[in-house]
Amino acid sequence: MSSGAWRSLKAKVTRRDNGCCYRCGIDQAEIKRDDPDARDHVLDHITPRFEGGSATDMDNLGLLCEPCDTLKSKSEALRANQARKRAS
Repeated sequence: MSSGAWRSLKAKVTRRDNGCCYRCGIDQAEIKRDDPDARDHVLDHITPRFEGGSATDMDNLGLLCEPCDTLKSKSEALRANQARKRAS
């Protein structure tokens, strides 16, 4: 998927979700108000692609703030590693 298409999806999800993290609910604008250098929310696959989640289905896309993204990424990495060990 091109970076332009990904940015377009992020803009649509941001509008749909009012700029809020789908895990904790924090508003991206609120974070930026408190810390102008804070990282923007990231566009996330709610069900990871390696677990069968769709790459572009709007129902599988949501925004995550940096702390929630970090926690979810660690959890997904652990599950992926466990799946690889079971498969070998």
